Amino acid sequence: MGDDKRRRILCAALEVFFKYGYKRVSMNEIAEAAGISRPGLYLHFKSKEEVFRAAILQYSDDLIKEISEGIDARKTIEDKVLYAFEVWAVKRFDLTLKSPEAREISDSSHEFAREALEESYEKLESILAPILKGHVKFSVNKKAASSEKLAHILTSSVRGFKLVAKNAAELRKLIQDLLGIMLAA
Repeated sequence: MGDDKRRRILCAALEVFFKYGYKRVSMNEIAEAAGISRPGLYLHFKSKEEVFRAAILQYSDDLIKEISEGIDARKTIEDKVLYAFEVWAVKRFDLTLKSPEAREISDSSHEFAREALEESYEKLESILAPILKGHVKFSVNKKAASSEKLAHILTSSVRGFKLVAKNAAELRKLIQDLLGIMLAA
């Protein structure tokens, strides 16, 4: 399938998923939104779950691209990491809290697209690790943690913060506080 057509299908699918949630969307609605027939959609994707997984990857790749394009404009390590998480998690957080459909998308990601979600977080960690390398002296069990380990700790913590934060401002503050602790160590 051509990249443009695939992207068009996945962008349309994301719009439909964000509008109605995962469970209420059918392949027919995805096809209609993409401007193709249902049988045409099945030529490209075998199931709604497959479309969903691909859409999650496409969405995260778009976020990674945005982070990659904007991160060099930030001067400090803290600014770079905070920018990455602002794009990745904070910017759309209040929308997720207010929208039952967006919340369902998040929950469904864990259920139907766990591998895609994990792959997405690994891509984020691959951006963060070089930024942290050599600049953060943080130890785990009296042994210096690698920048890859620190990136993983940060992303895993932010995943948890998203479960407890009441709004984007609180999420941002939790991320800033954790980063402050890591940079002060």
